[in-house]
Amino acid sequence: MKLLLLFPVFGLVGVLAAATLLQVQAVAIRLGWDIRALLVLAIGLIALAIYSFSVWFSDRRTGPLPIEISTVSKYQFDKFIRYLKIALLGLILAALNYIVLVLFNTVLWPNLWPQPMIYILIGVFGITMWFPELLKSVWALRGIGVMMIFAGESYLLHALQVSLAQPSPLGIIHLVGTTGMFFTITLNYINQIRPKDHRTAPPLPDDLPSVAVVIPTYGEPLAILRRTVLSISRLDYPADKLYILISDDARRREVRQLADMYGVNYAFGPRKDAKAGNLNSALEHIGEHFPQATLVLTQDADEIVARSFLKKTVGYFTDPCIAFVQTTKEVFAPPGDPFGTRDRLFYDVLQPGRNGFNAAFACGSGVVWHIDAVKSVGGFSNWNIVEDLTTSYLLHTAGYSSEYHNEILSIGLAPNDIPNLLKQRGTWAADTWRLFLYDNPVFNNKLSLPQRMQYLELGAFYLTALLFTPLLMLVPLISLATGEYLPIEGSALFPWVTVIILYYIILARGRGLILLRHWQYWVGHCPTYIKGFLLALGSRDRKPEYVVTRKTRQHGLYVYLLWVQFLYLAIGAGVIVRAMLHMPEADLYARFTNSAIVTFFMFMVSGICMAAFYNVDLPSPRNFNPLAAWQQLRNQPAFARLIPLGVLLVVMSVMIGVSLAAS
Repeated sequence: MKLLLLFPVFGLVGVLAAATLLQVQAVAIRLGWDIRALLVLAIGLIALAIYSFSVWFSDRRTGPLPIEISTVSKYQFDKFIRYLKIALLGLILAALNYIVLVLFNTVLWPNLWPQPMIYILIGVFGITMWFPELLKSVWALRGIGVMMIFAGESYLLHALQVSLAQPSPLGIIHLVGTTGMFFTITLNYINQIRPKDHRTAPPLPDDLPSVAVVIPTYGEPLAILRRTVLSISRLDYPADKLYILISDDARRREVRQLADMYGVNYAFGPRKDAKAGNLNSALEHIGEHFPQATLVLTQDADEIVARSFLKKTVGYFTDPCIAFVQTTKEVFAPPGDPFGTRDRLFYDVLQPGRNGFNAAFACGSGVVWHIDAVKSVGGFSNWNIVEDLTTSYLLHTAGYSSEYHNEILSIGLAPNDIPNLLKQRGTWAADTWRLFLYDNPVFNNKLSLPQRMQYLELGAFYLTALLFTPLLMLVPLISLATGEYLPIEGSALFPWVTVIILYYIILARGRGLILLRHWQYWVGHCPTYIKGFLLALGSRDRKPEYVVTRKTRQHGLYVYLLWVQFLYLAIGAGVIVRAMLHMPEADLYARFTNSAIVTFFMFMVSGICMAAFYNVDLPSPRNFNPLAAWQQLRNQPAFARLIPLGVLLVVMSVMIGVSLAAS
């Protein structure tokens, strides 16, 4: 067979293209439709024909390759056909999407908005709440996700038209923020479209593998460490196949005595490269003292593990390609999770979505590693601040697979004061930023495209908090303060917002508090993530120092650490009052809409602000002592003492502005 056999395919495509273009002209003239949309439809039909022929050609060919080029192998040809299918399918979807968007976008629904569309949306909400089983259906997520993308595209198209019709800095800020938010949410939807949610343990092999358990420690209170050692010593696993090691960077005598008490092994940590150095030193120790171990469980010193932990996870390693298995974790959080540390949306939903595309990553503890796989990439990565994300990335790059077992098998401590919380989340942010700035997974051709998209979502999360969310928070503030309002149609805005909320309700399986905390700390941690970005930006050649997360609560009032968030609350309240009471000439609908948006963002920011007062004993009015309060204020850091002055200046400025506007 020769290359000439391909000509009938292209000939048929050419005939189809010519006929379609003629029909386009005729229909466009007859009906007065948008010629551009129909041209895109023609392109989509051509792509559909090529796609059909490529499927037929690749599935039905037998014998030698139809292209007589010795340098093209069967594998290369099949790969080319596969990419051709993907590209053409994407072209078809893009063409059809463009046509639907141009002809049926939500702005073109004047007879549907606000009535009866608002009743339709309320009805969809009601059905979802009345039938909670829909919240657990991946098909419900897929369906509402398509609606969300369409409504988002309609809003973006409208925002672009507004920016072009009335160019202004405010319009550009709004367009950039909206585009970034739409990209992040759409990427999340694509990455969650095929989850792999393992909740049942795989069968165990006949010959159980030997497992080492490492507890890295550096100064944790002995009482906390004792509970961890006790729970691990009770693991349901053959004693001759289990080796428990406390790797102590602090080299404390009492920790060695604790190890002797429970009959576990003890080793000095290297006191370098933080936790990664500790774990690598432990691997060397295991190689010398328990060389038969093929797996290693890394468990933080403040976590209690289930007795069945190993029997729920080692079965995955019957597949030799598996490099690690991460499990779901829980934390001891105060009622209501005021610090947003449970991360249930991440563990229960996002990780299974990543697992569906072989991109779930390790989370520091509660993870079983294949020792040979870890050693093949140079051990636990000490290049970044923490070892888990980067080591997972290196293993995926090396071609290994990972699994996520969605069952809570360990529970530990979490930050329960503001300094510890900001330190932990800031470290994670800087760690992720360093990976994306200096070894971006998006450009790693050793990862599959779905894996790159999963890692990209992680970076997009922090980029949204760094740029897009702050921009969207600024737009209504500026509008209310200046009286300059963007002419956004409600038929574009409210359907998108409604469908986004419904999408996240389904994503969170209807658990409102979990979703609320996720949103509050996504917005509330924006300054934390910006600080993490700046830290990563200046640490290309030398990674920042890692500080161990404190295990005990440090009592205090930490308003000064959240001065940006409190400032936003003060400014937001001020501009809302000014706009609603002293700007009657502005459109009431525009003032109300922008005030509602600012109120929403204030509510999101209030989550972390309220956490600053958690378990703080404030004086009652009867027992209030002004001199004692003044002395307590003077004892605060200088920066903290400036915050009340700043808030006072903002309030005074708003009052002066109101007076001038009234006069």
